[in-house]
Amino acid sequence: MDTVRWAILGAGKIAHKFAQDIQQVPNARLVAVAARDKERARVFASQYQAPIACTYQELYAHPEVDAVYIATTHNFHLEQSLACIEAGKAVLCEKPITINHHQLGQLTAAARQRGVLLMEALWTWLLPAMQQAKAWVKEGRIGAIQTIHADFCYLMPYEPEGRLYNPQLAGGALLDLGIYPVAFTTYFMGGSPDTIRATAIMTDTGVDASTSMIFQYGAVPAFLYCSLAGRSKVQAVIMGENGHIVVPDFFKASKAFLYNAEGKETDRFDDGRSTLGYNYEIEEASRCFLEGRTESSQVPLDSSLAIQEILTTVRTQIGLKYPFE
Repeated sequence: MDTVRWAILGAGKIAHKFAQDIQQVPNARLVAVAARDKERARVFASQYQAPIACTYQELYAHPEVDAVYIATTHNFHLEQSLACIEAGKAVLCEKPITINHHQLGQLTAAARQRGVLLMEALWTWLLPAMQQAKAWVKEGRIGAIQTIHADFCYLMPYEPEGRLYNPQLAGGALLDLGIYPVAFTTYFMGGSPDTIRATAIMTDTGVDASTSMIFQYGAVPAFLYCSLAGRSKVQAVIMGENGHIVVPDFFKASKAFLYNAEGKETDRFDDGRSTLGYNYEIEEASRCFLEGRTESSQVPLDSSLAIQEILTTVRTQIGLKYPFE
């Protein structure tokens, strides 16, 4: 086998992005789309020439599917990932992979017992611009890291029943947007911070509209912010002793810029891609599957667990607990 037969579970906006980019991945092919509404699955599948349109239950049992990309709302991730794993299918699950670290422990144990691939869709970590920024840090181009700043804010209409504001759907700024600056910091600093301080502004539905976080890694602080109530530059900056790195639109980074201590640009990177950027995670997950691996070395489950533990701590501090927990 040299090509992985992929299915998409869920037919929302991000699923379309995955479906567009998989067409550019040589070791992957979209063969199926599953949705609660089979007609919706049929329309989606037809748009991307996928031969199979089915319900979730039909997907779990389908013999012509090797791997499943789970693109539903956060609250369904555990249940649907477990069903795929129990059916012997590899899983690439949208972030956050679960609602809390306890769920991830359960999911990881199931995947390891079944011997199937489990990977969180932290596509940002696989983007060439992010990897170049990390290479600059490792090469000592900015010296020792002094601080990290990252923000991700979008002005989103207040719809209490919608996925962003509905606690039954694990809504809120933190899990939808905040995971990006948290993951960015984890990518560069590794593991969990020594201390976490978080505050939030809550909505009438009980989820966070905005969350501010300060993580301390030894002497290095990270200042992170996410919000559904206003727009920001969506930029990440790594400050070092001898310079700094700027990653614009870091959640979908295609460029990175290197500056010296005087603030003069000394290097830049542009991946020049024609895709949306999801192809890199599809390539990685497909490679892992074809090599018989049960997790990715680039997005290891221990890193996903560290992020989950951070998010759980932040939610505890801001008083965000979902009804189904």
